Amino acid sequence: MTPVLIVLALTCLITLLVICRQLGIFSGRYAAVRDYAALLEKIDEVYIGQYDEDDISAAAMRAAVDALDDRWSYYLTPDEYADFLDNVNNRYAGIGVGVVADDVHGGMMVTFVYKGSAAETAGILAGDVIIGIDGEDLSGSDLEDMKNRLARALGETVELTVLRAGGNVETVTAYYSYVFIDPVSFVMLEGDTGYISLADFDKGSARSFISACEELMSAGAGAFIFDVRGNGGGRLAEMTEILDYLLPEGDIFVAVDRSGTEEVTISGPGGVDLPAAVLIDRYSFSAAEYFAAMLKEYGRAVLVGEHTTGKNRVQTTYELPGGGALHISSGQYLTKERVSLYDVGGVSPDFPVDLTEEEFALLYYGILDFGDDPQLVAALAALGR
Repeated sequence: MTPVLIVLALTCLITLLVICRQLGIFSGRYAAVRDYAALLEKIDEVYIGQYDEDDISAAAMRAAVDALDDRWSYYLTPDEYADFLDNVNNRYAGIGVGVVADDVHGGMMVTFVYKGSAAETAGILAGDVIIGIDGEDLSGSDLEDMKNRLARALGETVELTVLRAGGNVETVTAYYSYVFIDPVSFVMLEGDTGYISLADFDKGSARSFISACEELMSAGAGAFIFDVRGNGGGRLAEMTEILDYLLPEGDIFVAVDRSGTEEVTISGPGGVDLPAAVLIDRYSFSAAEYFAAMLKEYGRAVLVGEHTTGKNRVQTTYELPGGGALHISSGQYLTKERVSLYDVGGVSPDFPVDLTEEEFALLYYGILDFGDDPQLVAALAALGR
């Protein structure tokens, strides 16, 4: 054999070995893939019922991630991944309203209207009742059916029959588009206390939060109440930007990789040196409870409400070739004092206050008045307001 042929043969052999290694042929992974392919082939050969191979594959991938026994890791189908991207970008596809069933009129009562949405442009207001869609009466329909009838593709329009609070009935047209959902709302309470509600830490939250703080301080705020009840977390970069703004120079995030190596994010000098309270509950987790814990460790806030979830894992989302995605725990984090919120079971409030089921439901739908909110009242008392 000539030297050239020997070199070519060696090159082909090395290439083949690399491909085999990438495919996992030298590991148990190849056997698993082989068995799965054989399983699908046998289903196709002998199963007497109808089935969708995409559904089977999605279920298999979902089960594989579920077997990790990690509540924070999961598989996303292509459609679920598209919705996930909308959520983390704080955008919503629709006309821009929140609704609940209205048993009195047999339609959907509008509980809120997103700023800048098609619904706002069409003049729909909170308290309006949608009693018809495209000329069809909604009487006798359940909420899920009404929502399905309301659904449209982006760019399409819908004709709504709306019962106004005063009793007038009007017909309006709204179109479906992407709406940015600002996760921040704020107001100045009596006693120069600035109240800021932060629904999540997804895209745009830091900019909106800082803007709210600046506006309230310009209006004379002497204390803050930060509300992260029901906040399920979000993007690390958004949370650290907020902590950098609020806290003095020091550690504001401690990431720990699989080998135990720490990567520390440090805030710059400055901060907002005003008394503060953070409202938390059992549904405050991830970035929300970390945010509360850091303000407490720096002595910048007291915590009011319920015990939080207890999470200390960071997730990374990887898009898969078929259009789905793997959302998986890829690291851990600790507080400035090197506390694992998972190990200690979450963050404990300094002032424990529970809500009744009715109060929680009103809070969830955004219609619990400030004066009727025991946790908010307790936060004001803790601040001496």
